[in-house]
Amino acid sequence: MRLKTILFCLLFTSLSFGQNQNYVPGELLIQLNSSVLPSEFSRVFESDQTIGITGIEELSGIARIYRIRFTDSSIDLDRIQQILYGYPQVNIVQKNHYVSERETIPNDALFGEQWGFKNTGLDGGYVDADIDATDAWDITTGGVTTHNDTIVACIIEGAGADISHVDFAGNLWRNYGEIPDDGIDNDGNGYIDDFEGWNVQTDTDVVGSGSHGTRVSGLVGAKGDNSIGIAGVNWNVKMMFVKGQVASDEASVITAYSYPLKMRQLYNDTYGEAGAFVVVTNASWGIDNGDPEDSPLWCAMYDTLGTYGILNVGATTNNNVNVDEVGDLPTTCTSDYLIGVTMTNNKDLRAGSGYGMISVDLGAPGSNMKVTAPGNSYTSSSGTSFAAPIVTGAIALAYSSPCADFINYSKFDPAGAALLMKEYILDGVDAAPGLVDDVLTGGRLNVFNTINLLLDGCDDGACLPPFYMRANDISDTSAFISWDGFSSDYIVTVVDENGFESTAMLFGEFELNLDTLNPCTSYTITIEADCGVDGLSDPSFPIVFRTDGCCTNPPVSIVEKTEESLLMEWPEILYATNYNLRYSPIGEEDWIEFSDVSSPFEIDGLELCQDYDVQIYTVCDDSTRGYSDSYVFKTLGCGACTELDYCPVIGANDNLEWIDTIEINGAIKGTGANDGWYQSEQVITALAPGESYNIRIVPGYAGGAFTEHYSVYIDFDQNGVFNIPFDRVIGDFATDGTVNETFNIPPGATLGITRIRIAMRYNFDPVPCPVD
Repeated sequence: MRLKTILFCLLFTSLSFGQNQNYVPGELLIQLNSSVLPSEFSRVFESDQTIGITGIEELSGIARIYRIRFTDSSIDLDRIQQILYGYPQVNIVQKNHYVSERETIPNDALFGEQWGFKNTGLDGGYVDADIDATDAWDITTGGVTTHNDTIVACIIEGAGADISHVDFAGNLWRNYGEIPDDGIDNDGNGYIDDFEGWNVQTDTDVVGSGSHGTRVSGLVGAKGDNSIGIAGVNWNVKMMFVKGQVASDEASVITAYSYPLKMRQLYNDTYGEAGAFVVVTNASWGIDNGDPEDSPLWCAMYDTLGTYGILNVGATTNNNVNVDEVGDLPTTCTSDYLIGVTMTNNKDLRAGSGYGMISVDLGAPGSNMKVTAPGNSYTSSSGTSFAAPIVTGAIALAYSSPCADFINYSKFDPAGAALLMKEYILDGVDAAPGLVDDVLTGGRLNVFNTINLLLDGCDDGACLPPFYMRANDISDTSAFISWDGFSSDYIVTVVDENGFESTAMLFGEFELNLDTLNPCTSYTITIEADCGVDGLSDPSFPIVFRTDGCCTNPPVSIVEKTEESLLMEWPEILYATNYNLRYSPIGEEDWIEFSDVSSPFEIDGLELCQDYDVQIYTVCDDSTRGYSDSYVFKTLGCGACTELDYCPVIGANDNLEWIDTIEINGAIKGTGANDGWYQSEQVITALAPGESYNIRIVPGYAGGAFTEHYSVYIDFDQNGVFNIPFDRVIGDFATDGTVNETFNIPPGATLGITRIRIAMRYNFDPVPCPVD
């Protein structure tokens, strides 16, 4: 009987007090055994005049639990507990701990106005019409993953954001693989000095100070519980800033998305040694009535981002329209890796913003939101622009959940993990009557539900399997296996394609050289962690590879070519005995075949400027593969225009002005806006040495006209270089209208097809090989 009573009280204590360790001063809770009455026990204190009590109150007669209140509220309760445990009538003594609701309320000065995170019904709102952020923060407030990955949310904004805002302190992502301002691409990611993000307009890391971006960013990741301002959904997340899109320019949208894509790709490829663990991007901008059929490249970027593990959040229009019918970009893009968001108000109603049961996935608070503003200030804003970052912050927060199983999955299948996270976001919504016919899920974001769904699907044990398994240096009989993990001892299981299985036990090692493999054989490797008393982990996600030694056809490449010959080469196949090769003029069916050839190999007697199909056949002792697919190579003799390596055309990345039409010797070529380039290259017409010709150049403008400068170059000696002054026929001609000029072909010009380059530039003389 006594044992049962004690167990009941321990359970009661665990459920009642949880993690809160504050207690009521001057009070103790006590459990007495059945042999004593509380009135009798109160006499214990009568013998000690220094310990006064005001009485003993029964809390549970069945469990024999009582509260003792002491006269002196400052009495040393630890000392009294020790005294009471010396009496045989006492089973348990404890302090009377304070109990609070299970939610984490930050001390940020303006948090009371953040109804979207905790709606108490102020200002006419509905209680609990919020994302349950305070409940989610009981589980996590952000930080790194269980595998110590720094979680990054990328915020793309046309005017950037005020990254000096005091409420962002500590939550700025920086590229520590880069040395600031040294003019060198230190981490080899293709961006120079991208220490604090990237500005696609200036190719620097100066990411601006825009008001809109500052307001958006605080909702994602303003520092929580720092006694100032507001709290972001994620208190501890690294925000990557890209000053990106221009409202009229989709090219800059694609360029902007390319930066987080490159950083996540680099992170995946280097197993976390470089790049950034970007899990989500935020787009609080778009095109009203935009049609995804007109913007396939923009929409396709989301699939590419998703392939590397990045989810993307897009704010739908602020107009009260069905975007499934009228269109919207990006939210009507059909990518599985895009989440479309509309905004709700404090009554859980859609706040006059876009909707659509196909394209808009869910709602999130966005009306009258307290937000950060430039200059260390705060303001209130409304719009889908502020609903989207709440979803963005929720995704980043969920990645910090205590679930190593999910992060292991993200290492093995980044794209699959991104889709699973989207499922947790959409399945976790709170049903909202105002959204049931407006959005795909019929509900509003609930980040607490999202995290619980993730944890419910988590299969974590005390012993975690390894991750980042990789196979390198694969030969015909060997492969080098390595991995990362939390244990020191591992069991590696190797299974070949025939089902033969072998194991190896490693102590204190994270790598294994397999050197007794069979050629041309597929192998599957799984690894278990041995955690001693905690047992074995689940098997890791598998890695699969094939050893060398297969009789495959090698890739063929050109070493050198002339007007009548092609010299080609290919890498050696390990078990090849010889190679056969054949060729044919493209489009013809008669092949000329050579047997027992070796690399490099030359085919001669060919026609000039002719395309040829070339195929190769590997012969092995034990097997053959047949001829490969065709490689198409062209002989020389087509002229300098196509064969010489001219400097590239480089211009501005906007569509304010362009070369629209070119007319030479009566031949007219239209160029159009040509993606905003200031220059145009065309094969126009035949020109004779010693003759004069008229050239007419018509500019095009998106708005008003500018005073443009023009230059025209013809490679007369056909050497692949625009020599000044010999190849320059018109130089620095300035006008705000059409160019109508005459130029001469020098008598010594080389006959044949060559290249003409026509350049236009605002306010400066354009040179033939401009630098970016």
